[in-house]
Amino acid sequence: MKTLSKLSDHLPQLVCRSSLIVAVCLPLLAQGQPVSTGAPGAAASASEVFRRLTADRWVSREITFAELGFTGPLVLGAPETVRELYLPVPANVPLSGAEIKLNASYLRAEGGRTSLVLSLDSYPVSSRLMAQDKGDASILLGVDGSPRTSGFVRMGLSWNTAMGAERLCTDGRVVGNVLRIEPDSRFTYRYDASSVRDLATAWGSLPSSPVILVSSNNLSAGSYDSAWRMGVALERAGKRARIQALASVGETIDLDGLAVPAALRGIPAFAALAQGGKYKIKDAAEIGALLSLGAASPLRADIIIADKALTAGMNTSLDALQNQLQAAAPAAVADFAAWRARALEPAALPAAPGEIRLSPAFGNPAIVVASDAGAQAAGLFSTYWSRLAVGSSMVVQTAADPTGDASAVSLKYLGGRPGSFDVLSHADWNASFDIGAVAADGRLPSSLILDVSAAPSAARTPPVVSVFMNDILLGARQMDANGKLERVTARIPAYALAARNTLRVSFVRQLASDRCRESPEPYPVSVLPSSRMLLEKTDISNDFTGMVARYATGAHVMVPAAYLADAAASLPRLIRMAVTAGVSPMKASFTAVTGDTIPPPGGPFLAMELPFRDAESKVTLEAGRLVMNGHSKEAVLDIKGVNNVAIVEVVKVKGNIGLVYRTVGEQAPALDKAIVLAGGDVAVIGAGGLLLEINSADPGGRKAVGAEAGIWLLARGYWWMLPVLGVVFMIGLLVFASRVRRRKAAEQAARV
Repeated sequence: MKTLSKLSDHLPQLVCRSSLIVAVCLPLLAQGQPVSTGAPGAAASASEVFRRLTADRWVSREITFAELGFTGPLVLGAPETVRELYLPVPANVPLSGAEIKLNASYLRAEGGRTSLVLSLDSYPVSSRLMAQDKGDASILLGVDGSPRTSGFVRMGLSWNTAMGAERLCTDGRVVGNVLRIEPDSRFTYRYDASSVRDLATAWGSLPSSPVILVSSNNLSAGSYDSAWRMGVALERAGKRARIQALASVGETIDLDGLAVPAALRGIPAFAALAQGGKYKIKDAAEIGALLSLGAASPLRADIIIADKALTAGMNTSLDALQNQLQAAAPAAVADFAAWRARALEPAALPAAPGEIRLSPAFGNPAIVVASDAGAQAAGLFSTYWSRLAVGSSMVVQTAADPTGDASAVSLKYLGGRPGSFDVLSHADWNASFDIGAVAADGRLPSSLILDVSAAPSAARTPPVVSVFMNDILLGARQMDANGKLERVTARIPAYALAARNTLRVSFVRQLASDRCRESPEPYPVSVLPSSRMLLEKTDISNDFTGMVARYATGAHVMVPAAYLADAAASLPRLIRMAVTAGVSPMKASFTAVTGDTIPPPGGPFLAMELPFRDAESKVTLEAGRLVMNGHSKEAVLDIKGVNNVAIVEVVKVKGNIGLVYRTVGEQAPALDKAIVLAGGDVAVIGAGGLLLEINSADPGGRKAVGAEAGIWLLARGYWWMLPVLGVVFMIGLLVFASRVRRRKAAEQAARV
């Protein structure tokens, strides 16, 4: 028996000897946990259900590659055979049960010895040989549960093919050998909710689609204001916000997929929810039952906009459920009270004015924002200040973007960390920033000064550095690659700017083996801290690009009162439009317009569905009819029957220029995809995103081209005319001087 006992103690280690099972068992061994072979049994009573909910402190996360931005398959093949992915995790929080399910396949048309090497945090964890012409390359990888200070698990992919010796000195790139990784590949993990102790960690641990919980579908102006600001802050952080209103009596909700434990179905509120499908809530106890199901509930919250209505609604619902438990299952009341005290009541506590706090909500850590603290919370969780949110409860008076010398901004301030990295054939350095973070005092980015250096390599062809802004090439040069500072200066045209900008610096080296005496090796390059962006005052145009510049100093967001009465549907629309337009959630003011009188904007504005009577508009909407006028004020488009479409237009109202959003037809389009507006002043948006963008004053784009064209002759290729004109000018000047001299001589002769 002792031998069997010792064997059972070491069974997980013995089973995990297999290379395939190691990937699954690694996180369990790292946490010192046994391998579980099945799910826990069903709870025998309502008391046991609530005890399990109280004891369960685990938060589960699942991230697909599609949520990381890979809308299509990720393909590795020559010359791009190496890729590193950053998988987000809560910073400084241990993980448990973490694993990566890679759904992949491969094709080999050119043979050779093809292998796939996978690494995690720079350490190799899997190496496989692909010997068939095509096959499955899927794999399940276990991930070590150690805390990551960076907030990311770095996954490296290396797809390599080695040809025979006879091809050693030829071009060894094999473009026919490719690896395809599907966007449904996923990274799953869980962590202990008690490990999240401050707001900064809670912000970093948010899922890719965080839920903002509001008190109801009919919000006060203050709560609505805070909700849209937090939604914009999430979008700026790369998340996609979802709005969830606390359920109310008489509301119809979707219960498909809701699993109600059998031990709770003897309680009327839970029995009603177990019916599934579309269900109309009959009383407050059923709302309390929804709140009490923990992670299984459709009512979830990652960010809570705390107002009096939310506090009253949650407490009333939980009290009603507790009274029902007292009658139907009195033995479970004490255990429900313990579950309520740990995971439900803290989120229902009133928030102090201006308070931002960390609180458990339905079993998960959530960020509670007071209804008057939306702007301050958006500033606190901005890229610049988020690391300072190290408390569990904070009151923020001001958290704005710091401004200094308005003529230059360091790239380090924009999120691009100076440093060195190795380049074998190609590597990118990136920095992303909102236009509002750099534009100030009427200045916009005008030029980029990039200081770089590179070590020499065996290749005779020098490396090339290229600079892109929003995927538009600004400048490039061949480097000397002598380890010294080299400078790239590039002009930033107005059309390259957007509300959210991505600066990309690309380094390309020529692979070389020095006539087969050396193998290609990576060599370091650096982006130096002296790199900066220059700002200058410019004439702001009356188009979408010009509005981005105007919003940098602040905007007036205006919505009709009907938006507040339909918050769950209107908030996502306002959030997407504010992000698209470049409205800062910290600098903007907010007005909910009631009645027919619309107040003057008083500066740059973003108006949603407001019928300005004195607006200088080029688009007329009447009963589903769309009429668009050109520069000559004659109709260039007149159609009827359009639905599920919206118009965004730059208009002038009493001397104030802003954007107006209007729905065409009865149904507004769902703004699920990112929209980028550039040099137009009228945009048509549909369910699939941007359908059309035009500049009614310059439909051919001649002004935009002319603004960047420089000298007329050079822009058209007539550079050879410049010396001819110079010679003609000099001849004319000599003729003129000769005539003046002769006239003076004649006048002197006449006097004599």
